Amino acid sequence: GNKELEPLKYSKVATAAAVSRQKAESCIQGTTSLLSHCLGKGENVALVLKSVGVLLIEGTKVQMKFYHNVLERLSGKENLEKVVFKVPQLLDMMVSPVVPVASLTVSGRLVIFPK
Repeated sequence: GNKELEPLKYSKVATAAAVSRQKAESCIQGTTSLLSHCLGKGENVALVLKSVGVLLIEGTKVQMKFYHNVLERLSGKENLEKVVFKVPQLLDMMVSPVVPVASLTVSGRLVIFPK
């Protein structure tokens, strides 16, 4: 579409992560470079987002699996229970933080970020 991209504000990321701007920029660029390299080679990838969930990329399939407590915080416990009861497929979008990430894939083989 006609959406404009906004540059990433490294200083805001650095402040939120309590690191220098240079460190934040270096980590972000390194991660995106490695992610791009793995995807270019056709590797399956899992990007673990601390306290949020796991972004799985297998071939052309991209899926976000959220930790239950994140969805509960966003919607409230009662609302989440009602929605899951009405739409049980939402359970496929949830994952426990203690589940081995490789078990979420069809192949069981993937590159996990961050290490």
